[in-house]
Amino acid sequence: MRGFLWPTEFLVFSGFLVADPHAHGALQLSVGIEGSPRVQLDGAWRRARGVLIDTDVTHAFDCDGQLTAIGWIEGESRLAGQLRDHVLEDRPYALLDEPLCDHLADGLGPAFGKTTGCPEAYKRWRDALGWLAVDVTPEPEYDDRIAAVLDHLRATPSPPPSVEDLTRIAHLSQSRLQHLFRDQVGVPIRRYLLWHRYLTALSLLADGASVTRAARAAGFADSAHLTRTAVRMNGFTPTKMPFDMWLTNCR
Repeated sequence: MRGFLWPTEFLVFSGFLVADPHAHGALQLSVGIEGSPRVQLDGAWRRARGVLIDTDVTHAFDCDGQLTAIGWIEGESRLAGQLRDHVLEDRPYALLDEPLCDHLADGLGPAFGKTTGCPEAYKRWRDALGWLAVDVTPEPEYDDRIAAVLDHLRATPSPPPSVEDLTRIAHLSQSRLQHLFRDQVGVPIRRYLLWHRYLTALSLLADGASVTRAARAAGFADSAHLTRTAVRMNGFTPTKMPFDMWLTNCR
């Protein structure tokens, strides 16, 4: 099993991951690298080599022994909007055709290797999104004030800053910061901060912290709050797997 964390995206390779019925605030893209996993959609189980599922759509998932790449994209991000426009086209989910799945599997599969680092994994993940007709060209340089906010978030994962803290760093009003952040980063700042807190907790779990310690250090009220967020984000609890054995923090 391998996993990679980015600021608003999360990629996992697994042959045994099982997620009970849930709906979350991220789009989910899954592609069978070796065979077709099982997915429950509209209350019925089926084999699906590749599927893109929109936010707030109830589904369940079972890799069923098939190595699968599963990625999550923040539901209010610019990328998510493009995936809705070009792939989902007003549908709650879209099954991907076999030639596209072959292409995605060939591109993503090597990232499962034990020696794969963050840059290669990110390039393969972004290339895969590009094959779905998404514009993955680099974002323009950030405004200095937004760059300062992002630098602060990277340097200070714990305790997590609030929006009010970031307004002081950016020297902007809260409304102006929210507008500028959404315009430049492509995600509402409060949604970005939720992902930031969640991924901070995962990175602490990867370092061997307990769920309780990781939850509090990342700004959650308690371990139950973190667990609810984890299920909403990607459908499995933070105690599901030993994160320190497979997770790479690429933020």
